Amino acid sequence: MKTIASHEPPATHASHRWNPETRTLTYEYNGGSLLTFQIPEGVEPYYRQYSNGNVQSRPLAQQLYLALDQSATVKVRFRLSKDAINMRPQRATEGQAILGQIGKPLMHGVNGLYDVLQDLLIDWHGAEWGWLQPHLEQDSDGNWQAELEVRAGQRPWIVNLRMHYYREHLHYQNHRPWEWRPKLRLIAGWSTWEAFAQHVTEGDIERSVACLKEHLQDYGLEFIQLDDGYQTELIPPAKEGIAADAWLQTNDRFPGSHDGILSAVRGGGFQAGIWTSAMVTNEEFAYANRDSFEQDKAGNPLYGEWIYYVLKGEANTLTEQVAPLYRGLNESGYSYFKTDQIRHYLYDGLHKAVQAGDIDNDEASRQLRAYLACAREQLDDDAYFLACWGVLTEAVGLVDACRIAGDSNPTWPAICKQMVESARWYHTHRILFVNDPDYVCMRTEEAWGKSLLSLVSLSGGLLMISDNTDLYDADRRYAIQRCLPPLPTMTAETGTLDLSYPLDLSLPKADYKNDPAAAFALLGIDAALQPACPTASIWAFHFQLPHRRWCVAGRFAVAPLPSLELELESLALSQDRSYYAFDFWEQKYMGQVTGAIALKELELGHCQIVGLTEVEAYPQLIGSSRHVSMDAVSVRNECWNDDELLLELDGVKGTTENYWIAVPPDYKFKEHEASGLTLAGMEHGDGVWIQLRIRFDQAGGGHITLRFR
Repeated sequence: MKTIASHEPPATHASHRWNPETRTLTYEYNGGSLLTFQIPEGVEPYYRQYSNGNVQSRPLAQQLYLALDQSATVKVRFRLSKDAINMRPQRATEGQAILGQIGKPLMHGVNGLYDVLQDLLIDWHGAEWGWLQPHLEQDSDGNWQAELEVRAGQRPWIVNLRMHYYREHLHYQNHRPWEWRPKLRLIAGWSTWEAFAQHVTEGDIERSVACLKEHLQDYGLEFIQLDDGYQTELIPPAKEGIAADAWLQTNDRFPGSHDGILSAVRGGGFQAGIWTSAMVTNEEFAYANRDSFEQDKAGNPLYGEWIYYVLKGEANTLTEQVAPLYRGLNESGYSYFKTDQIRHYLYDGLHKAVQAGDIDNDEASRQLRAYLACAREQLDDDAYFLACWGVLTEAVGLVDACRIAGDSNPTWPAICKQMVESARWYHTHRILFVNDPDYVCMRTEEAWGKSLLSLVSLSGGLLMISDNTDLYDADRRYAIQRCLPPLPTMTAETGTLDLSYPLDLSLPKADYKNDPAAAFALLGIDAALQPACPTASIWAFHFQLPHRRWCVAGRFAVAPLPSLELELESLALSQDRSYYAFDFWEQKYMGQVTGAIALKELELGHCQIVGLTEVEAYPQLIGSSRHVSMDAVSVRNECWNDDELLLELDGVKGTTENYWIAVPPDYKFKEHEASGLTLAGMEHGDGVWIQLRIRFDQAGGGHITLRFR
């Protein structure tokens, strides 16, 4: 989608301005104030001037510093654009949680800010510091600001500026957020692929829609995506046609054609998604239209593994062969488009031409980007576009989502890979595109599916499930419901890609549940080392909503994990503050924690999801059963005022959910008042907590007021 930034930010240094009257040192960038130091009276500042702090020109890195002739506390203000976040300037290291955020929290110890629209990363080092507010604040123009205090002195406090950070420092050259941003809407749906593969029928869709409507639609499942299996056997079906014909027509398992598919999906109240591929398989067609294909040395259409015949990514060919495909499916009424096998179009097709010396690397990238641009141009502005699979830098700036992991299935190696790749690529998430770890297969072992669902929902990934719905028993349906909808979580850390663990392994089949060595081998780890926090196992999601602030810690057994005392600073929480801890899947209050939290031993594939809410002097919400976030979904408002706790809740009509309230010793529950919902039961826990059983009697929910004395 278009952004409102007026121009490309300059790849140049920030310049300084010292005002002796106000004792402010200001650095200006891109036409405005970026960074201001408020220097106390009687203190002499020393600082980097002009362009002397440029470390290099392209990509530009500028280092500022502030030193004082004596120790003093300096107030620092950052002024950013209309989209900015707190961001750790490196990826999680051993024992640190991978960080995500909902809202605009300022997290303990997270020493960076990222200006999204200017693609500018700011980080700082070298002195003690702390935030002055709990979250970023907007000024009257809608721009974001943050303030901190730093204890400065003769040792320099260092501030680094990296302009065009993702674009140049991380080499995503097509990232131009001042011109275009991906759609960051929530995507939750079901796909036909792992349920029926290429044998899917129109009847399969109709039956699945009925089940999903009954059990999951009200919880946030919106899309039904038809995958491989509806198109004609040959692509295109005839020598005289065009490549698009294979997809605009349907095979005999779909007698109603696309109209029948869309009628079934939309009739159930869902939005319709569709899978397409870049491959061309009809040899006669390829040879009859050889000028539209890359060619081998003999002048024949170039053939590549998985992609078959390699279309040229040139204007005439794309206009004739590709544009009608996306234009036709868009006009039919699909709103979600998954374009598959483009990695093979690049790696097994266009790069084969590069190896032969027919085109160069830049031309291969240009053609791939032209293919995606052609597809994108045919779609409505609100259509969702997913590139599949692999992170292709050429896709940045064109697609809303990118599939970051390999093909899913219900085996442990596939599920483990989805978790690991979600961690590996988290620095791109909702900056360049939405991360898609591929389908969650809930027909796997229940604990494994629950873990993957929890991670995808909490981390804000594209959440698609894919199984025959007949396999969704009550427990699996419950787990899916608890993770719908996924959250709008954005990465809160960045840095270069971590290549220290394997992308993919083809290992002999093993009994992973009973063979820890095999489970660790999937991660590239020696089982003898038994790390307590292997990669992808610890996450922390920080919530800053208008009515509430809390953190959800997730521990995922990508290998068998021992019990652990985890320091709260590892989760970007303060060691000096106390937090109520609540285990979501066990629906259990864990007590107050300070300094560290005890996490339990986990078998392979299991998880522990713990809500951490800073202790206040009054009753407050600490957990719920509705959503794994505890609870960013059903709690619309929480307000404490004059011995009353107001909760505004929005649940699924006809269901009952539990809400847990921590009650300090000075308070005793007196009475309640409810509207639009019913208090169906209440349990008191040793005077420490109250569990409310709330029944939602109508759509839209209602509110409950708890009075204390």
